[in-house]
Amino acid sequence: MPAIGMLLPGSTLYPSIGIDFTRGVRSCFKYHGIHGLALHHFPIGYGLNENDIYKQAEKFLLTDDVDVVIAYADDHIAKKLPPLFAAAGKLLVITNTGANYPNSSTSFTHTLYHSLNDSLYSFMTGRLCGRLPEHKRAVMATSYYDGGYQHCHAMVNAHELAGGEICFNFISQSKKETFNISSLAAFIKSHPAVNTLLCLYSGDMAHCFYEQIAPLQQQHHLHLFGSPMLFDTTPGDFAGTKPFVKHIKGYTGWTPTLPNSQNQEFTAHFKKEYNREANLFALQGWETALLVNNYLQQYAAGASVMEAVARLQQQHVQSPRGNLYLNDNYAVTGPAYLVSATGAMNIKVEETVEDPGQAWKEMIAQVPGSAFSGWHNTYLCI
Repeated sequence: MPAIGMLLPGSTLYPSIGIDFTRGVRSCFKYHGIHGLALHHFPIGYGLNENDIYKQAEKFLLTDDVDVVIAYADDHIAKKLPPLFAAAGKLLVITNTGANYPNSSTSFTHTLYHSLNDSLYSFMTGRLCGRLPEHKRAVMATSYYDGGYQHCHAMVNAHELAGGEICFNFISQSKKETFNISSLAAFIKSHPAVNTLLCLYSGDMAHCFYEQIAPLQQQHHLHLFGSPMLFDTTPGDFAGTKPFVKHIKGYTGWTPTLPNSQNQEFTAHFKKEYNREANLFALQGWETALLVNNYLQQYAAGASVMEAVARLQQQHVQSPRGNLYLNDNYAVTGPAYLVSATGAMNIKVEETVEDPGQAWKEMIAQVPGSAFSGWHNTYLCI
């Protein structure tokens, strides 16, 4: 049977991220009747050490003779790996949340770039806000941590390209003990005509933001447009009670309540296997396993690595978040859902973009040619 190597993340923000991801992989293979796979694991923590990641990937190939390696790391950290896999004639799957811009080159073969498309959905949310006449003038609100990834540029630049104007930038602290929005509140009170906020937060910072913005939103009739993680209810984001939200909207890729049959099968099977609700990272593992299984079936039928990848590009893979597409840059995209959240994070899907390929191209076209500065650890792995 095939062997798979997995380079797994660690996080103090989401302590179970590697466990949930692995359970998603295992439960997907089991659900589809695939048994006997050899799964090799190695923890890479926050995904900062390129040399260690390379050495372990090399060990997977040379010592463990794996057919596929799954690396949960940001694309720029794993950039040394594609030539290794091209030389070895094996497949590499790089997976992450997509908080940085995706690979836009076709020069790296033997590599699939699978993400949760965070930058893409942030781009689409910023563009939506900028296109609405009543929301042209806006505030950008994020944390010192969340703002250190390229999804922040995607959201802001899309808003401006759509004719919008950022009138104030608010960057909060990244520790809940020191979190406060006093300078943001002062701006809102002194500029009543600017009542739109582009918001980009995750984890406990999302919880803090929701708590402190609620009275201001009520008093000043604020309109909030949020990044994908503001709609996520993975334990760790909103442990204990969920925050009260008057109203926020934005694009995201998945919620546990999507009505398609694949999502219902995924959430039910995961609950049965582990006696806990499926979350975003379990979904990511399940989806990665779907891609790997599709590839292995093609490979077992006699296709070469790149022939199997080419066949993946000619079809779609049915996932709990909808149909997945592999584009010419070997990047995976899934549907975009325009959602709104009210009350105790009650999420409603308002619109579905089945194939956001055009938005992906527009996002890639506006990526600056100059280098970005920012955090090097895998997003959400701190």
